[in-house]
Amino acid sequence: MLVDLDFEFPIENDTQILIACGYFDASTGVDDFALESLKAGLMLGSDLQSEHSLRKTPLYTIIVNDLGMDCSQDVCDARSRNAPAEIDMSTLEEICDSSNASFSILRERTLRNRSARLLKRWLRDSSTDETLRLDGGDILFESFIYPKVVAGAVNPAGAGIPRCPLIVSEYLDLSFKQLSAVKQSSARIVIDFNHVADKDKVIKGSEMYLARRSRGHEAVVQVFFDPNTHDSVSLSYSSYDLGRKIA
Repeated sequence: MLVDLDFEFPIENDTQILIACGYFDASTGVDDFALESLKAGLMLGSDLQSEHSLRKTPLYTIIVNDLGMDCSQDVCDARSRNAPAEIDMSTLEEICDSSNASFSILRERTLRNRSARLLKRWLRDSSTDETLRLDGGDILFESFIYPKVVAGAVNPAGAGIPRCPLIVSEYLDLSFKQLSAVKQSSARIVIDFNHVADKDKVIKGSEMYLARRSRGHEAVVQVFFDPNTHDSVSLSYSSYDLGRKIA
């Protein structure tokens, strides 16, 4: 197995798995990380299906950063570059075709807009999510892992502006909903390939999802992947240890 998972969550033959790999920035196009992480993700999915005799083939998602923003930290910084109107994804399609696999596309702009609507509802009625609180101009998440997690901010007009951890949480919410649409599964797992630079935001987002939205028997595995060496480090979190308590 190319990626060694540090993982204790039980995988049964009816476990549903989604693997997010092939991430790239729309402004620069498909790069080495996208190509190599997609190959690694497809190989991992094939290995897991064979090793655990999975009834269902893992699902694959490619996330495209089309925000024109740098979101390696909690706060997204605008760039001067603009994403092209059309993105050439033929190399990614060829890799999937060679593995008889298919993938869905998820755009970060969609996730940001979804997160903004969540904050709009919360600012009208904070009882809709008691894990969030307002602190000056920041909307904070009550984390057990980090001393401070900024879920969003309130601009001068009173609108909520989502930050990276909340966007990650919403991505996980959509992913697990996609998996839960398949009935009769014992558990659901999302495996997410990331750059090492994104470690804090994706761990914060994982905790935010599992503490706020988890439907039980769910796990998130964050894989930090080097496209040049293929070295990887994985960190796993589940609904058991992040349901308001970190193991």
